[in-house]
Amino acid sequence: MSFKSTMWRLVSFVWDNLAYYFASDTRAAQGEGAATPAQADEFPQHLASASPTSSKYPLGLASCWDGAGASKRMMNILSPRMSDEKFTEYVRWMVSRGCTVAHVILANGGDGECAGYAAWHDSDFAPMLRRFNEIAYAGLRPIPWIITDDSTVLLRELFLNPVGKVGKLSAFIDSAPYVVLGLEMDEGGTAGQWAAVRDAVRNRYKGPIGVHHTSGNSFTMAPMADIILGQLDPGCTEAQVKAQISRIRSLGKRAVGFEYARGPNRKLAQAALDAGAEGVGNW
Repeated sequence: MSFKSTMWRLVSFVWDNLAYYFASDTRAAQGEGAATPAQADEFPQHLASASPTSSKYPLGLASCWDGAGASKRMMNILSPRMSDEKFTEYVRWMVSRGCTVAHVILANGGDGECAGYAAWHDSDFAPMLRRFNEIAYAGLRPIPWIITDDSTVLLRELFLNPVGKVGKLSAFIDSAPYVVLGLEMDEGGTAGQWAAVRDAVRNRYKGPIGVHHTSGNSFTMAPMADIILGQLDPGCTEAQVKAQISRIRSLGKRAVGFEYARGPNRKLAQAALDAGAEGVGNW
């Protein structure tokens, strides 16, 4: 893509979304502004200057799902199988809700809408990086997740060559606020396999690393993490959410109240924040 066409695409994207950015009272109240577009090849510098996460909630406010049965998957917006129109719709929706970050999956074999992609595959890399940049241009900090648990073939690729696969993700992870190793890691690999992935990330990235487990309080991957992203089954109560956040913090880890419902739920998100979580996923 030429420089001229790249710039035109980025300026058009920002212009089309300005009304959504300025309409968000929540973002304004948190003192956050939209980022200025930059050249596509200036990604790391631009990402560092994108709208910062709130100082009060430094791990970010996110809305990761919507629709019946979580049919709308904001975490899959990098997928080349998702149309540009839907990508723009989902970014607008997150911004309009006052989100400060967007959690995005880099390799997803079969988890939800538009699955079947991996940023370490040459055919997927460029369109995924373009969208990763555009998320930052929209004023959201992208939070990269390496992989989902519903990715048997992709997990095999990752575990066989963690250094090589993680090395191909450099443009996505090197400037990230934090990196999450995987979704529901306790059912997608062994602690030893994930430790090798953690080491591959740590070899090039010095920021915080997060882990995510299946629902409950058995945090088997906690020793390799700085951050634990909590999950409970839908229908959980505010008291259960607060208890989980307290449990995470008792382990000496930073907490994100990540998944407590299959869509936005401000009541449960606020319960997590009140208990000491530094970010949420159901905003």
